[in-house]
Amino acid sequence: MLVLVCAAVAVFACLVVVLVLDRIYIDIEGKYVFITGCDSGFGNLLARNLDRRRGCHVIAACLTEEGAAKLKRVTSSRLTTLQLDVTSSESVRRARDAVQTIIPEGQGLWGLVNNAGIISPLGPYHWLNREDIVKVLQVNLVGAIEVTNTLYPLIRAARGRIVNVSSAVALFPSSGTIYTASKAAIEAFSDNIRCDMKQYGVSVHVIEPGAYQGTFSDTDAMKRRLNTAWERLPQEERDSFGGEIAREAMELLIIDALRMASPHLHEVTDAMEHALCSRFPWRRYLPGLDAKLFYKPMSLLPAFLADGVYNFLFGQALENKKKIVRKAKALEKKD
Repeated sequence: MLVLVCAAVAVFACLVVVLVLDRIYIDIEGKYVFITGCDSGFGNLLARNLDRRRGCHVIAACLTEEGAAKLKRVTSSRLTTLQLDVTSSESVRRARDAVQTIIPEGQGLWGLVNNAGIISPLGPYHWLNREDIVKVLQVNLVGAIEVTNTLYPLIRAARGRIVNVSSAVALFPSSGTIYTASKAAIEAFSDNIRCDMKQYGVSVHVIEPGAYQGTFSDTDAMKRRLNTAWERLPQEERDSFGGEIAREAMELLIIDALRMASPHLHEVTDAMEHALCSRFPWRRYLPGLDAKLFYKPMSLLPAFLADGVYNFLFGQALENKKKIVRKAKALEKKD
């Protein structure tokens, strides 16, 4: 009994120490942080929070002039916006040149947040063509790698931090095959450079969010891309999948995913902020109940069990949506 009591006390003491250390922050006022994908969603909210709460100099990279202008209107003079297309090497070089003129000589870049990303087109892998596949990989993977490589000398000069946004789907498969692959690759990239950069005092952190509305932002656009992919398929392929009923069922699955996505974007940006500002940042963050209670536990299952769960969940969900579509069509015919 005494051994159990001692063990319980030791565990409790460890938890207290962890909780205390977790709440120790460093002052990043006056430091420089570069964030990609600031037009909307996580990047936009993080840029505003760092500007308002931390007093650091945020360099917010937006894809569009409109996004940059909107962000600039609601932030202080400390925040600088610039346009960046992470799929363009020339755009990345121009961004680096701009950052070098903004940061005082010898100060370096404290933080890089690789947040820019796209999720669509969704749908089964064989619905996609090369252009669809390359676009997702260029934005989510190659773009993040190139931005990191280009800005690395500035990060090393500050002994700063790199925060890469992955996804909980990298832990357990989802129906977005190429999106999942791109996020799993970002995880592997992050793990490798974490080891490579440790000797220079640079730390690397990964954010693995569950489903948030910042990721699924435009239902109509996602449905349009899904339908475009469907229309490209040969008729034989469409028929083998279930015809128009299957297409409409996939649309319903997308709508369901959007409905279940959390509106609490601050859970993700709080994790990003902790990675940038904590004295003892984590290597990985899992914002969202679905990430913690579903994706992470599923990732610990043996492969055959994980495959079975995936096939059951996705297959059952698709069949249920097909039934709904069939009933709706039957009612239309009666009317």
